[in-house]
Amino acid sequence: MQTIKEIEIIFIDDASNDNSSLLVKKLMNQDKRITYLKNKKNKGQFYSRNKGILSSKGEYIIIIDPDDLLLNDILIKSYAWAKKYNLDIVQFYHIMGDYKKNRLIILNENSGILFQPETNNIFFNCETRYLWDKLVRRTVLIKSIYFMKEKYRKVRFMVHNDDTACFGIFKSAYSYGQFEEIGYFYYRENKNSTSRNNFIPENINGRFHSIFTTMDYYYEQSENNTFEKTKGGFRFFEYRIIRKYASKIPLLTKGFNYINFVIDKYINSTFFNSTQKKQLRSFKYKVNIQKLKVKQGNNSRIII
Repeated sequence: MQTIKEIEIIFIDDASNDNSSLLVKKLMNQDKRITYLKNKKNKGQFYSRNKGILSSKGEYIIIIDPDDLLLNDILIKSYAWAKKYNLDIVQFYHIMGDYKKNRLIILNENSGILFQPETNNIFFNCETRYLWDKLVRRTVLIKSIYFMKEKYRKVRFMVHNDDTACFGIFKSAYSYGQFEEIGYFYYRENKNSTSRNNFIPENINGRFHSIFTTMDYYYEQSENNTFEKTKGGFRFFEYRIIRKYASKIPLLTKGFNYINFVIDKYINSTFFNSTQKKQLRSFKYKVNIQKLKVKQGNNSRIII
């Protein structure tokens, strides 16, 4: 239950072909705070979310996935906290699980109130790479969009949209506070979710392109900050790519040169250690084995 009244609610319809528009328009007749935006073509979550942010008018924004829940009147509580301490970002606790099976995990992040440069380092020192557990000042979100170089803004990120967005947010924000109350329920068992569907074979190429674009983004936009490149880029590689994608390499059919291009940036750097480079080379070797199989037509699972 959320009791806050002075809000705007923006629905982004990413060229759906169901009755979503009818449902939203019905709600609009009941609630004048609702704005409805629809893409003519399917653009993906990253583009659609940014479109909503740029069209917004409010002071603070929260990003909500359609299958999740806001809890404990968190909007009015976190907004009061933001105003009291003049915060750019208010992060609250969240629950991950399946409410039908009662498998719940309460996740705790940082605590206290921080200012730059400590605010920037939050992103690199903990797993705070979600957008939905934060109330963020609108001007910071807009600044984070334009912080990203244009070539990355045009990418269709199939996965890990929040990683790229949070990097820019924490680079752009001056102040951060942890509101110590559970405010969000993230439903992780939805079979129709983007993260689950993108593991199907026909989406694997786009998924790999997205994750290595994220690595490229971290490397390029960390400027000469070796701490950021190491904690941002390589940590993403270890925790996201090796754990989730190494076993999916046999499904790749294209994009090999781009993967090698990004990995080589890290391998040829002077600030990654030998152990890190060994992991990168091992992954690159597996990618090139798959590239050879596809070129020779020896992979029975691949249709060329």
